[in-house]
Amino acid sequence: MVIVKDVARRNVVTCRPDESIPMVSKMMLDNWVGSVVVLENEKPVGIVTDGIIFKLIAEGKNPTILLARDVMVKPVHTVHENKNALDISDDEFLKSKVHRLVVVNDEGKLVGVLSRKTVDRLTKYSIAKRIIEDRG
Repeated sequence: MVIVKDVARRNVVTCRPDESIPMVSKMMLDNWVGSVVVLENEKPVGIVTDGIIFKLIAEGKNPTILLARDVMVKPVHTVHENKNALDISDDEFLKSKVHRLVVVNDEGKLVGVLSRKTVDRLTKYSIAKRIIEDRG
């Protein structure tokens, strides 16, 4: 069993709903991340991704006049910190509309972010390990 909190990224960049998109973009660049979790009262309410910002620009929209609340994916899709990461389905990522799930504790407060790529790697490793053990 692989516990979500053990494999989630803990150093999460966050912002408020009223943060400007240029400031959110700067946070992403300064921290080399592709997403910023939007918090309200210490609880995640949305997520802004670099893909959302690229899409705004591609559609000819002016991101300099927008706020995080205007573009964030909401509701934010979460996963509990004590869940088995190998039990997370592709459906959970598809519902989230992004490649990241926000990890929360019992109080619903932010603990980290879990990427689809991490879960995919864990699943492949687990399958390979099982095959090797079966041949053993």
